Amino acid sequence: MKISISCTLVALSAITGEAFTPSRVTRTATTLSSSVVTSPTPVEIEEPADNEKRTVVPLTGDEINARRDAQLQKLRMKDKTSIQIEKEELKLVYEDDDIIVVDKPYGVLTVSGKEKNPSLAQAVFDAIEVDLPSADHMVVHRLGMDTSGLIVMAKNKAAVRGLNEVFRERKVERKYEALVAGHVEKDEGMISLPIMRDYEFPPYVRISTDDHQRALLDLDPEVVGKKLLELPKESITKYEVVSREEYNGEPVSRVVLTSISGRYHQLNVHMSAFGHPIVGDSVYGINGAGVTNGGLTEEELATLAPNPERATDELQWALAKASADGPTCSHAKFLRFRHPTKGKGWVEFKTDSPF
Repeated sequence: MKISISCTLVALSAITGEAFTPSRVTRTATTLSSSVVTSPTPVEIEEPADNEKRTVVPLTGDEINARRDAQLQKLRMKDKTSIQIEKEELKLVYEDDDIIVVDKPYGVLTVSGKEKNPSLAQAVFDAIEVDLPSADHMVVHRLGMDTSGLIVMAKNKAAVRGLNEVFRERKVERKYEALVAGHVEKDEGMISLPIMRDYEFPPYVRISTDDHQRALLDLDPEVVGKKLLELPKESITKYEVVSREEYNGEPVSRVVLTSISGRYHQLNVHMSAFGHPIVGDSVYGINGAGVTNGGLTEEELATLAPNPERATDELQWALAKASADGPTCSHAKFLRFRHPTKGKGWVEFKTDSPF
């Protein structure tokens, strides 16, 4: 079995981080600079010969499922801590006959799920008049519980159909503001690294490599599910440094991130692999529930994501400790899309980050 992949990293500059109080932040101006680094040419992944050394030890289907079930149980427990939002606490950014745009706070689920936990969708459904049977019917895209920012919801069936088409055809632009560990050397750039589902830390993701693709070869999709065995997804992230600051006395960078390809957890795992994880990221940050450094070894980092200014482990641990009781510093600050009602054209919205 052969799987062809291509990995390219265009490194200019990056920043992402975790939420903090304004009194902790010191800002400095930046001067635009850029550089480009390209990874090796595409390679073919083949089953290694018997005398070749494996650098990754494959897991059995039962081992993977046990790890996934344990992590999903932890996530269900976390979901129960979702914040209950009252009507007067909703931050309504825009509303017309068909859609509503809301500024979601950190710490609240977008949808309630099977456990009927408090959610933004239910709060909006209870607060405004809509022509839909339930809160879940309003939702066409989501933000993670730990991410704040802009969400658009539908108020009727026609708007649901229209917005689903908008997102399916990618007639939408989203930008996130984040704080990341360390002072990013360059000021703008593109990160292009393929993403795969993480069999070692399910249900999360990691940067795809030959060794980790080989580890999937003997797994049965009937046991572990087809999603885990999907081919690597091409993933591209654009970043722009806004400023270089301090968080509790430690160096961080404020960045604007754009997910060109829109993959699951893409921004988080790309920034982790680039060496500047988002402050407060409890999954892809140091000692998180998923992989650090995008799951790459030191040798792979040097080849696929070379960055001499990576945040040190010491700095990442200091920021993890400083942000332990705060929110993740990731905010969906800009949303532009084609309005689902014909004749209304494109609309765009902006909101300030809470950190």
